[in-house]
Amino acid sequence: MRLKSLLIPMALAGYAGFAAQPALAGPSGYPVQQPSPGIYTAGTVMLRVGASYVEPDDNVFSGTQVFSVADPAIENPVASDFVNVNVFTDVDLDDDTTWYISGVWLPIEHLGIELYLSADANLDATLTSIASTGGSSFGSFSQGVGDFDTYTTSLFANWYPMSPTCLIQPYVGLGVSYVDIEQEFLRPVFRDQFGEFGLLDFGSDFTWTAQVGVDFNFGRDNGWQINASAMYVDAEPDIYIGYDTETLVPGFSDSIILPVRVRDELDMSPWMFNLGVGYRFSF
Repeated sequence: MRLKSLLIPMALAGYAGFAAQPALAGPSGYPVQQPSPGIYTAGTVMLRVGASYVEPDDNVFSGTQVFSVADPAIENPVASDFVNVNVFTDVDLDDDTTWYISGVWLPIEHLGIELYLSADANLDATLTSIASTGGSSFGSFSQGVGDFDTYTTSLFANWYPMSPTCLIQPYVGLGVSYVDIEQEFLRPVFRDQFGEFGLLDFGSDFTWTAQVGVDFNFGRDNGWQINASAMYVDAEPDIYIGYDTETLVPGFSDSIILPVRVRDELDMSPWMFNLGVGYRFSF
């Protein structure tokens, strides 16, 4: 009885409070809950700028060429005088932190179209060459051969699964990318330890990309936000390598020059980690 006697006055007081606010009451007398203003509604636009960490694949290129050579001292070598020399070539690209800019437009709720650009990523290249025969190596060199400015332009379709009113909004995206290594910034000629010259050049690639990210909005009436995302770009631009390497094959009386020429694909496939600030508005 004591509990019942407490609940009845509380219920009557609550009802009286609602009845005293007719502007908030519905036809049946129950309060009408005002919906929270949406953030990710149709027509929303978000502009962002920030830092992008570009991390290429651990091993972007490696390949082996086989040369059949004979001792230069033999004037008229026969088949038995020739030996196979394998020249292994490896190219590595270092990581770099650069800047990015992007714009997102939502034609409908939960769906956004994003245009993204990461520019001026200076990726230092290192070339390693190892000569071997019969399973034993006998000559090698490794050196930096310049840094190369890369540009990644991507177009995403992003899906925002949470309610348009959420201040923290994760998303996933799938799209296409164009990866270009700026030619005018190349340092195409390098010198190995024997004083020989060579050429290292890259092409471009049009490929697919995917991303996951999250927006942290400061408020429903505040357009500022923080954005973080991780992107994968399946980029395999062409690579061209040409250099002459001088080496002394075991048992030969003099050194020989091996002309290494490579035309292949560079397994760049970078991960890109982005952190930026953005501003949101609607038309």
